[in-house]
Amino acid sequence: KGTATPEKATITLDAMKMLDPCRLKPDSIEMERIITVFDETIAKLELSSLIPHIIESLDRLADMLGPEITNSLIKHQKLSNEMEHLLASSDEGDTMRAEEQQGCLRLLEQRLKCSVRNVLRLLLAKPSLCQTLKYEAWMKESPAEVLIKAFAEFRNLMVDRLLTSPVEEEEQIQFMEDISLQIKKNTEAITALQAELAEAIRTREEEIRRKDNGIKDLKTSIQDLTKDCKAGIQQIKQEGEKQRKEELQASQARCATLQQDIQQEGAQLNALVLEHRASELALRK
Repeated sequence: KGTATPEKATITLDAMKMLDPCRLKPDSIEMERIITVFDETIAKLELSSLIPHIIESLDRLADMLGPEITNSLIKHQKLSNEMEHLLASSDEGDTMRAEEQQGCLRLLEQRLKCSVRNVLRLLLAKPSLCQTLKYEAWMKESPAEVLIKAFAEFRNLMVDRLLTSPVEEEEQIQFMEDISLQIKKNTEAITALQAELAEAIRTREEEIRRKDNGIKDLKTSIQDLTKDCKAGIQQIKQEGEKQRKEELQASQARCATLQQDIQQEGAQLNALVLEHRASELALRK
């Protein structure tokens, strides 16, 4: 937030320079010795991890290794086989036998250490041969690879500590604290934004739920109204049909009554006509 001051920017750049691995250059004889010890140890670890691979391909590499190194590797292989055989049989036998085996193991372990040191001495005397052997075995994964990487990281860490002055270390610590503080602020801001987003989503969901409920209620009202309308129409039809039947029956009854009246009037008319004719005949006589 805002533009950083020149002083703070300078401190940040200096702190970034402190973290740059390219800056790791020894500036004293003591540091050079320490770094040399680390580098030599890493080189020996790498060569030690190559010994099993070299022995596996000893027939193919014998001419390149030379007779002295080849013979040393053959002796080393024999010692390794003896160690494996002794370890395999260490679980068998009585207590006295076990004590003898422990003594043999310690002696054989010393001989193996001496053998490894001798092989490393011979190999390190030929740097070009070491590079060739590393190239030959680079595709084969070694069980010691994890240890070598860890030791190399430890070496870089120690060199970094040795090359960092108290002032630089304090600036580096301050730089890391500033980064941590910025990360904390960013995390808090993200948390707040996530909370706002969650609240907005919740509000929107509630609004959608409210509208959905309103739509459902409206649909229910329309359905009820439709049912009521259908029931009313059906009732009107039934009442109309009933009224029509009643009116039809009343009309038929009136028609029957009128027909009866007509018949009666006709009979009376006929009677009067007959009576009139009789009277007329009587008068004529």
